Amino acid sequence: MIHLRHTCAEIARVLIGLTLVFSGGLKAVDPIGSALKIGEYLAPILDERWAYSATVALGLSFLLCAAEFLLGAFLLMGIYRQVSARLTFVFLLGMTLITTYILIANPISDCGCFGDALHLTNLETFLKNLFLLPLSFLILRDARSLRHLYSRRERWLPGILAVVGIIFFMVENYRHLPLFDFRPYRVGTDLREAIAREDSTMQASLLATTRYIYAKGGQEQAFSPSSLPDSTWTFIRVQEDPKLASYQALYDFAPMDSIGGSMSSKLLNDEGVTLLLLAPHWSRASQGALDEITELYTQSRSMGFHFYGLTASTDEEIAAWRYLTGASYPMLRMDATPIRTMIRSYPGLVVLRDGRIIDKRSYVDLPEVESVGRYLHQLRESGYIAPRPSLARTYPLLAWAALLILGFLRFWARKLHLTLYLKRRINYPYKRKRSMRKNIVAGNWKMNKTLQEGTSFIEELKATLSGKTLHCDVVIGAPFIHLASIARLAEGSPIGIAAENCANKAEGAYTGEVSAAMVASTGARYVILGHSERRAYYGEDNTILTEKVRLALENGLTPIFCIGEVKEEREAGKHFQVVEEQLAGTLFGLSPEDFSKVVLAYEPVWAIGTGLTASSEQAQEIHAHIRHLIAKKFGASIADNCTILYGGSCNASNAKELFAQPDVDGGLIGGASLSVDKFLPIIEAFN
Repeated sequence: MIHLRHTCAEIARVLIGLTLVFSGGLKAVDPIGSALKIGEYLAPILDERWAYSATVALGLSFLLCAAEFLLGAFLLMGIYRQVSARLTFVFLLGMTLITTYILIANPISDCGCFGDALHLTNLETFLKNLFLLPLSFLILRDARSLRHLYSRRERWLPGILAVVGIIFFMVENYRHLPLFDFRPYRVGTDLREAIAREDSTMQASLLATTRYIYAKGGQEQAFSPSSLPDSTWTFIRVQEDPKLASYQALYDFAPMDSIGGSMSSKLLNDEGVTLLLLAPHWSRASQGALDEITELYTQSRSMGFHFYGLTASTDEEIAAWRYLTGASYPMLRMDATPIRTMIRSYPGLVVLRDGRIIDKRSYVDLPEVESVGRYLHQLRESGYIAPRPSLARTYPLLAWAALLILGFLRFWARKLHLTLYLKRRINYPYKRKRSMRKNIVAGNWKMNKTLQEGTSFIEELKATLSGKTLHCDVVIGAPFIHLASIARLAEGSPIGIAAENCANKAEGAYTGEVSAAMVASTGARYVILGHSERRAYYGEDNTILTEKVRLALENGLTPIFCIGEVKEEREAGKHFQVVEEQLAGTLFGLSPEDFSKVVLAYEPVWAIGTGLTASSEQAQEIHAHIRHLIAKKFGASIADNCTILYGGSCNASNAKELFAQPDVDGGLIGGASLSVDKFLPIIEAFN
């Protein structure tokens, strides 16, 4: 069950991570488009100038793009797991509430969650968020157990690349035009052909699905194009089918001259080159390329090209623009919405040739004054179509993606290496696992139970196990005062007795210490050494533990030797290194014969007494690594016969799954060994 829960959390992590990276990345391709969509949200609340202003909508657009992408990136990489999981849950909860409101109130027809690349209806968006929200809860619940691709020491590089990459990508797409253009006015589009094709097949659908929202007396009502209300109603917004958005954008291409005459036919059917300088409102347009614009207008006229300004500005705004810039080119008017759809730069240049869009440029990418002539000759001679924008803006993101892929490959390569080692070098088929080594369930009472409580426990356990067929050895680790008494009680039963410690001295003036010889004299057969609590509280290092192991072996005791990492070492990805150093500094100094008498116990210190536990996959991974290290030191035969126990919050609910792993040969049990009722199901997990 625990393994299934962890697996579900990992799958949810990948699904949500990829969705957020995809969604945030698509928004970052066109941050102005995302700002316009946010402006549609804010328009009913704020004045339109504020709703579409750079300081409000554009700022929120940058924040939303970066938040989505970085949450997804950090989830995929497994860095800052708990913070990322919490923020993702809060983010998706907020998005679900917002899309619930949109579904009910229907203020807009497309929420823009995937930019212009993929249009979803409000219902589809709501269902998407409703699917992702419970997945984010699975991640939140098991955030600690999520695999990380990079350790605490390594994560700074992919983290910085993700942050810098998405910010750089957004800024470059804002300064220039979007790297990918998903709108109907992309370079290469033949407007005459597109409008004619769509007009013959889609206009009826558009008229059937478009609704105009009007308000009267505080109540809103939808009207079809053929049944618009009288002047006592106030127009609010247009409600369109997002699936027909591309056609609507083309259908809205309707420029007019200063007296209201249609210019669309002239612009689309004129042979030759037409340059359109677009800005929804001249009062908000940049004045950063005035010299280039003036030179373009002057030389295009001398070459017989048409040049127009195209705007939704008022007469006052147009007059102010002419006064500030000296603009003398004719002005055409069109609704602001198709202008914003055509170009994501204010002002921006769109070039038509025989009704086809052959170039689009942001004002920062206009040819320099000395290059204008060469640019215009290219348009006339070769029908120049602009190349795709430079991919340089994607380099930091590509570097992050490479590190993400490298992290996944490194993770799976490590698992594959261990699997191949077990199958080939040790030549140890999983189906025959443990055929030559003992299964052991060892209890560790620690500093618990009086003498009377201890003897009572052994009597109860002995009676309970009587007549049962066991598939493992049973060991009870008890404080020194119990050893002699419970060893006598355990005689004739399958219960072995272990001391919880012994001295690193054979004998002498060491007040309070108990030697290995004294332990052996009580009838105990095992001794627990190297426990994390002894290492942490009493400063037992490799030198002390090496001497304890030597004395235990000399006195015929079987050491149950504990190794394992603390939480910080696990999160830093150093757990393999830690156990290797612990073994190299102690047991790997033994002879092969002596080492074969030792039982190992891997105890993830972060899981002892905390209620946390390593997943069965994590346990198998580290146990297989330990066996791999033993094989490199002592050979495959000794590694194959070495019993390795798991010791980290093992209990009745997870023992069966843990013990089923190929390299987990039992458990060193703490709290659950204090009660026969809790200890017995762990023993029976091997049945």
